[in-house]
Amino acid sequence: MAALIKAGYDGHGVEPSDGLHKAAVAAHPELNGRLIGGALPAIGIPFGGGFDGIVCCAVLMHLPEAELFDSALALRSLLKPHGRLLMSIPAARTDVGKDSRDEGGRLFQPYVPEELQLLFERLGFHLIGRWDTGDVLQRAGTHWVTMLLELRAGSQLRAVDQIEGILNRDRKVATYKFALFRALAEIAIQEPRSARWLPGGRVAVPMEPIARRWLLYYWPVFASERFVPQSQAEGAGNKSQPVAFRAPLMALLQAFGGQGAHGGLTAWYLARTAGRLPAKTLALERAAVSAIASAIRSGPVTYAGGALESGRVFVYDPGSKAVVMSTELWRELCLLGHWIVDAVVVRWAALTERFAYRQGMSSGDVLPLLLARPEPERATAQARAVYIEAGLKQCVWSGRTLSKDSLAVDHVIPFALWGNNDLWNLLPTHTAINGQKSDKLPAAALLVKRREPIVESWTLLRDAMPEAFDRQAEHLLGAKPRADEAWRQDLFSRMRQAVEETALQRGVERWTPRPALAELADGDIVLS
Repeated sequence: MAALIKAGYDGHGVEPSDGLHKAAVAAHPELNGRLIGGALPAIGIPFGGGFDGIVCCAVLMHLPEAELFDSALALRSLLKPHGRLLMSIPAARTDVGKDSRDEGGRLFQPYVPEELQLLFERLGFHLIGRWDTGDVLQRAGTHWVTMLLELRAGSQLRAVDQIEGILNRDRKVATYKFALFRALAEIAIQEPRSARWLPGGRVAVPMEPIARRWLLYYWPVFASERFVPQSQAEGAGNKSQPVAFRAPLMALLQAFGGQGAHGGLTAWYLARTAGRLPAKTLALERAAVSAIASAIRSGPVTYAGGALESGRVFVYDPGSKAVVMSTELWRELCLLGHWIVDAVVVRWAALTERFAYRQGMSSGDVLPLLLARPEPERATAQARAVYIEAGLKQCVWSGRTLSKDSLAVDHVIPFALWGNNDLWNLLPTHTAINGQKSDKLPAAALLVKRREPIVESWTLLRDAMPEAFDRQAEHLLGAKPRADEAWRQDLFSRMRQAVEETALQRGVERWTPRPALAELADGDIVLS
């Protein structure tokens, strides 16, 4: 700060240590009034914010993981558009134990630089410089990474030449490459913590969630009354050379045949969520997922990128049972996943039309099958039954009293945005409040204010369907919920992060219930 002020900059600072604060002002009296107490993430808006630049050196490594996102959001809120953030973290240390603390008990989280870069890119920053340096204290085994990022308008735009090249130029004898990129993009949006950051600029995504998404994609296609070919060999109704997993998936969906639209897709989903699948059906499901995983390994993972100069872009790691790719590719999927999904679905339909041209099938016939999901109304009815059985009486968003007739179930992140029926995303609300919220995202302040009723609702769902709730919560957490009470804070933190990132990336309107509507009691009439 003293050096910046001497150089003519209008410098201000925040220091969490009273002792260091006093020492700094004693050594540099010009800092008096320019240096205040405070710490991330609850730093507020010191000096009114609106800064051109922030220097944040050797700070983020001391933050617990649960506070990292809020800290990044706080730093963002202090910058002007096009403001810059200079931050440094240790890339390697030898003086930290397995508990991520040094001998003095100080926390040193082993954040990977690329992981932090992605976190800030999701919040609208671009990396414009990076430096790897040694340790100024000359400690053996310690070196640092410094990154310079700029907060820019329109920062979602990223080059996706590699992905486009694969989707456009690679030879495609089946729809597999489209299915793989669709699954990876959806996982990047909805389950980013399932990915593991590896040394050497690589990211690993487990095969299991990829294969299970394929099961959802292909179920309605295979259940269609008309044969819908998904490979060149299946074209013109040729059933003698089916895609590799058609038979095991057909065996599973036939167990639910006639139970609603798309071959009983919703019936299967609800039975699985409630833990009501018979052992025989579970065996059929495991066989289908295993066959799909095998097709993914031997097909698109092996051949995607073959037509590009860069060559293959995926590798399968049998030890961890994961698909491995570059951090650059994963970053594109995270930042532009919703665009990639839409583009892939349209091209998938067009390729299917080409395979089925002799049958007179158009892409318009195929799109509804590719967009089919388990019906949200029946999924919310399942959660509603739990809330009614538990006697829940309060609207989670407004605090308004609920009756059995006025209780509705709201998707925190609207179904139109994520297509997600996970239990953590289904909260009890009043029918009038639910209609008001519609497809909007709750405001950040509303989420914080209503934390307790949200967590209470989750507890009811987890008590009623523990296996399903934990399995679905793992989508957000990246690991099974902890056994102690900490799972509530962990999940709430990840849910808030998902809402904020979705709002920033999708430009969705934020919502808070109108006070007059929130205060009404059942039976009151509103005239407008």
